[in-house]
Amino acid sequence: MNRIAISLFFSLTMGLSTTAQTKAMYDFIVPKDGTLREAIAAANNRKDKDERFRIFILQGEYEIATEGKTTGGDGREYNDPRLFLKAPNTSIIGEDRDKTIFTNIVPLANWDNGFGKANPLEGIGNGDVLIIEKKCDNTYLQDFTMKNTMDDSTGRNIVLHDCADKTIVKNMCLWGYQDTYVSDKQTGRYYFEGGVIRGRTDYICGKGDVVYNGVTFQQCGRAGYIVAPSEPRTYGFVMFDCYIKNETPEVTYYLGRPWSKGTPRAIWLNTQVDSEPITRDNNGYNGWADMSGGNWPALFTEYNTTLKSNGQKLDLTQRRSIYTDPDGIQHSNAPFLTEINARAYNIPKILGAWEAQAIAKNATDPTDVTVSSNKISWTGSDDALLYVVCKDGKVWFFTTETSYKVSAKPGEKWTVRAANQMGGLGKHVEAKWGE
Repeated sequence: MNRIAISLFFSLTMGLSTTAQTKAMYDFIVPKDGTLREAIAAANNRKDKDERFRIFILQGEYEIATEGKTTGGDGREYNDPRLFLKAPNTSIIGEDRDKTIFTNIVPLANWDNGFGKANPLEGIGNGDVLIIEKKCDNTYLQDFTMKNTMDDSTGRNIVLHDCADKTIVKNMCLWGYQDTYVSDKQTGRYYFEGGVIRGRTDYICGKGDVVYNGVTFQQCGRAGYIVAPSEPRTYGFVMFDCYIKNETPEVTYYLGRPWSKGTPRAIWLNTQVDSEPITRDNNGYNGWADMSGGNWPALFTEYNTTLKSNGQKLDLTQRRSIYTDPDGIQHSNAPFLTEINARAYNIPKILGAWEAQAIAKNATDPTDVTVSSNKISWTGSDDALLYVVCKDGKVWFFTTETSYKVSAKPGEKWTVRAANQMGGLGKHVEAKWGE
């Protein structure tokens, strides 16, 4: 009987609510137990891959060491920067998104690939920061930053390349330029909640059904493209209550372009923007662009797009409604939704039986948190995996109990955070000084 089954057994036999969950510590703490590469190796090599393996990363800036060799597009051999997650049911949790940062190590952009200066490891699968391999389902990522250190405009610099199913990405920062995030399974389902994805060109791209819930898309450069969907599971890319943020005042962009013939689907719902997408260019495109090869979408559409600065609704009626294929055949597109049609899109319907929102939900916050000269204590909850005691905003200790011995002084700020069953942390609850 596994840990969860035992917890449920005792809940039922003791007449308690079945909401009581397992209590457990993190399996690997970076850097205390080793590097992120070593943490992922431990996850990959564990015997019982049906049990969740939880990695926690303390605040810090980390450079991911290379391992082994790989061949670049120029035919030369380079140190391999890629991390490969090869096991399902793995969580990687950071202490603080903006203070827990990973960067990879790539060669200089010293290659002319026919389009100008390029990094020899550019391209999907070549110099990616993290690759989640096939069948590594139920990955959970929260509260840290990953940056690909390839220079902007030197090729496709993927940060997260996901070939699995049922991945949750919560409050992450993925920092790239082109193809920052690639969903690479046509039957895959992926859920993003909060966080920032940065790029210029096709920086969310690929297959499957991907829900973006309250994500900030940080647009850099001029005349860029945000989405580049190809083959959906059913719905494609659906963006709920997202924000398109201009990294600099000169930013211009298209909402996206199709990466396949007749199948791409992208739906923007209740989006806030710093500036309207490109509405008229020399080709007459409005909001949406072309991709080489004569591709066209199944559906590129919007509902209720507004300017963040003043709430003004943008006119969507003139958005692009026609795509022409290489044979000169025109394909119609419905570029905007009515309120009734927009209501047909909701996260439970898109993700089905996979309850990603419930999985990503914070555990119940601790209550009655008090600290004295020798102890901090609190009231816990059944749904918390463990608790993190923090001093002045930084992790001090991990525990499954509801108290911890400390040497505290008045004026110090002590807080407690609860972890959900994936290991993701909730907010800091500040302790009140007691006797």
